This record gives sequence, structure tokens and C-alpha cells, in this order.
Amino acid sequence: MPDRRDMSLDLFAHRLLARGLICTTQSARNANEAPVVFTLAHLSDIHLSPLPKVKSHQLLSKRFLGYVNWHHGRKFVHRRDVLDLLSRDVKERKPDHIAVTGDLTNLGLPQEFPPTAAWLRGLGKPDTVTVIPGNHDAYVRLHPDKTTAHWRPFMEENAAGQALHPQSAGGFPFVRRFGDIALVALSSAVPTAPFVAAGWLGSEQRQALAQCLDKLGQEGLFRIVLIHHPPLPGQASWRRALRDATDVRDVLREHGAELVLHGHNHEQSVHELETVSGPAIVVGVPSASEAVDGRIPAARYNEYAIERAGNGWHVEMTGRAATAGGQVRDCEKRQLRRR
Repeated sequence: MPDRRDMSLDLFAHRLLARGLICTTQSARNANEAPVVFTLAHLSDIHLSPLPKVKSHQLLSKRFLGYVNWHHGRKFVHRRDVLDLLSRDVKERKPDHIAVTGDLTNLGLPQEFPPTAAWLRGLGKPDTVTVIPGNHDAYVRLHPDKTTAHWRPFMEENAAGQALHPQSAGGFPFVRRFGDIALVALSSAVPTAPFVAAGWLGSEQRQALAQCLDKLGQEGLFRIVLIHHPPLPGQASWRRALRDATDVRDVLREHGAELVLHGHNHEQSVHELETVSGPAIVVGVPSASEAVDGRIPAARYNEYAIERAGNGWHVEMTGRAATAGGQVRDCEKRQLRRR
């Protein structure tokens, strides 16, 4: 019968690994040790409501169209009660980490960012929640001090990530490492013309991403790339697409990743991209606040259970969706990787 003290020490070590407080290598593992499972919850397209009071001069831009759109439809689609329902469920399930891939705001107003920062703090501490911006968070060009600076604690590398790839001067990409898991956070959020919701990484961010993926791959880590816009060509119309998706796809293909998580399309999708290190699974998640007649359950988040399996990885995705009865239930369970 195993010694209770040994079992307690193993459990304590597993928790430290999952939180990124200690690191290990495959050669140092005990072959009889139970696998460490890392759980990650992924939410996107929060579109926090209600919309704060808007000053008239703030509508002298692309925001005017967004403001009209909000009051004539979107405010009935993105509901705070639905978001709160999913948020409570996430917290009750106690994942090791939570990723939020953008569009927390509606019009990118400065007065929208403090409430979204408060929502993030309600979700978890900065070392357990990672956020990146989406196109609605960059509706028009504004100084970061007035906008995403409110999210800064949730958009910073941790010590284990910095040791592998220091945060870029522009803020992205940055890396957070938790044991054998590495989150690589990107920003595709750029201001665009009216009626356009496209994104762009740019050459500097793509080059840094390539270097980062190489380094993390050499360390044998499970690489999770976070981006708001769908990263593959053809996943969105020209008006809504990542404009350098072909180049981003090539970076992923040539340098490798295990999982890529995005939002933007407000729908569940799973694609597989063959890369130099094996298949990268690309998953899009619906909005975490959307409730549309005829599409309920529309609001959803995904939870991933990731564990090392020999020389590969085992990944299971569980979809958790809001129901018309005010509950959250499993709507999908799927094996994404087993090798």
C-alpha cells in the first residue's frame, strides 16, 4: 500500500507543476508517476454589457455605426446574465488556467475597460487568467493607457515564460509557462475602416512567434497559441479575416504548435493543420455571452484536459453551454489528440 506521505508529496508536486512554480524534464520523471493533467478553460467574445454612457464626441468615428448596431440588435444578443452564468460555471469547475481571447468590449470606449477589468478580476487572479485583445477592443486608435492598460496584469509573461522568451517590446507575443504547458499570446487587434473587422499580426510579431515556437518546441512543451482572429486562410470573409493568415499559417506549419485557440466567428469550429512537429489543432469557440432565439444554447466555453502520454499528448475537449433553463451543461466531449 502506498505511503500516505508519499501520496501527499506527489499531489503537492503536481499542483506546483500545474501552476508553473516548478519545472521538470521527461528524463527526470518517475515512470510510475500518475500523469499530470492541466485543465484550461477558453472563453472569447465577451462583449460585456450594459454599454456605459457614451459621450457625443466619441461617436464622431466608426463608433457611430457600432453604437447604432448595438442599440438595434446586439444588446439583445450579448446578455450579461448569460455571461454571468458561464462565468460562475468556469469558477466552480476550478480549471488550472483560463484564457480569454478578445472582444471584451463593444465599441472600444475608454469607459468600457474598467468594467471589463473588474470582470477579469472576478474570473480569477492575474496569474490564473490570460487575456488578449480583439478587434472590438481596438475599434479606433487610442493610447493603451486609456484602454488595455487596465488589463495589463492579465497580459504579462510569468517568470517561467520570461526565462524562455522575454516579452516583446510591443507586448506581444508573451509566454506564460505552467510546467509542461506554454501559452503563447498574440494580438491581431488593429483599428480598421467602417464595416471592416479584420485583423493583422504583422512581420515583427510573426517573426517573434516563430522564434518562440522553436524555443518552446526544443523544451518539449505543449504549445498553446492564443489569437483572436481565426489563423487559417478561408476561415472568415475578407471583411472579417486575419489579413496575414497565409503567413501565420506558414509560421505554424514550419515551427509547430500543438493547440491554437481563437474566437471572432462566434461559432464552434475544429481544424487540423499539419506542422513540422505533428498536427496542430485549431479550435474556435462561440461567444460567451450570446443568446439568440433559435440558436440556444449559443453561449459556450471550452475546457481542455491536457496530459503527457509517452512521447506525445492526450487532449480532451469538453464544451460547456448555457441552456434556455438557466443551466450550464456538457454539449460536446471530444478527443483532440491521443499520441
